[in-house]
Amino acid sequence: MDFFYVIKRMDSISIQPFLFIIIFFSFQPSISLEICSTLCGSQTIRFPFRLIDQPQYCGYQDFKLSCKFQETTQDVTILTFPYAGHFSVFHIDYAQQVLQLGYSVGCLPRILLQGLNLSGSPFMSVNTQSYTFYNCSTMVQYPGVLKIPCLSGFNFYVVAIPTDGYTPSTSVCLEIAKVMVPMSTDWWEDGMTLGWNQPDCRWCESHQGTCLFENVGAGLQVGCDSAIKHGLPSSVRDALVFGLGISLMCLIAVISCVKLNFTEGQNHPNPKILMTHPRSTPGSTKGLDRQTIDTYPTTLLGPSRCLPNPRDNIYSICLCEYQANETLRTIPNCSHYFHVDCIDQWLKLNATCPECRDKFEEPSPVAPTLSSLMPVVAFFTLIYVL
Repeated sequence: MDFFYVIKRMDSISIQPFLFIIIFFSFQPSISLEICSTLCGSQTIRFPFRLIDQPQYCGYQDFKLSCKFQETTQDVTILTFPYAGHFSVFHIDYAQQVLQLGYSVGCLPRILLQGLNLSGSPFMSVNTQSYTFYNCSTMVQYPGVLKIPCLSGFNFYVVAIPTDGYTPSTSVCLEIAKVMVPMSTDWWEDGMTLGWNQPDCRWCESHQGTCLFENVGAGLQVGCDSAIKHGLPSSVRDALVFGLGISLMCLIAVISCVKLNFTEGQNHPNPKILMTHPRSTPGSTKGLDRQTIDTYPTTLLGPSRCLPNPRDNIYSICLCEYQANETLRTIPNCSHYFHVDCIDQWLKLNATCPECRDKFEEPSPVAPTLSSLMPVVAFFTLIYVL
């Protein structure tokens, strides 16, 4: 009967907010690899990079890329520097946080001679080496000498030689400048390798996690998707949350139906039941619990033994007059007095006054509140995070 009573008392609870919380945690999209990852040609684009037409939560503002359409070849990923111009992205190593670039619209060695300006971007040279550029009247044949085709002409050759290496004859070559070159296997043919330190996702990448913003729209703090980090694919996680969410909503629906049927049964009682079950007598009423009994006031009888009603001076059960210094308990509904020990035993078995048989209202069970359901919500949140 207590279960049905609780179901009935659920009328005081608004189910809609609870359902909203479940649906929110069950179907909230994960800002993760599956949503933000995309392709440009054969290059995978994901956090901290994003294409210019992707949502802002997919990557940092300074890591924006564009995808240039090519009719005959694969699309090309373009990274634009504020002062150095446009570079083609050949490869992004997310674990090491480096990317290989190509300067396909000009001559990278010329940019290096003028001074490569990477300010205004999060990128920097990973490994640099000092090279000395020479303008030579004839081609110098020596190990380590690199010819720069885009700077050379018909009757002269521009070469780059490691500064701490071979020095050509001044009669043949004229020094142009010493330059710190971002090392790459083909930098003299417009290739360059750069890296970035922030955001630092190397630990997350090494643990097969997905790096992303911890709180969308609330700062740039980066976290690691724990579902992938612990080896649980997000698709499996979402399916688990979806299944448990549906199960819980079905349970709520069943409880609601039972509550509705129970309420209708009380509002429209079955006549056959009324005919075969007589009304309960006061003596058969269920007693009160200890907590309720203790709320009834007590009185220490003084020497005069005076009570508001003279008839109350004789106990209706033992028919004895109350004596001075005895403790009496009062029934709030009818204000009758009784010995504490006697009336407490009576009230444990009967919810009526021994004197007037007035029936008390049994204390109502505490109705469940939305806060009592929050552990369930916390469980779904934990499943979603883990």
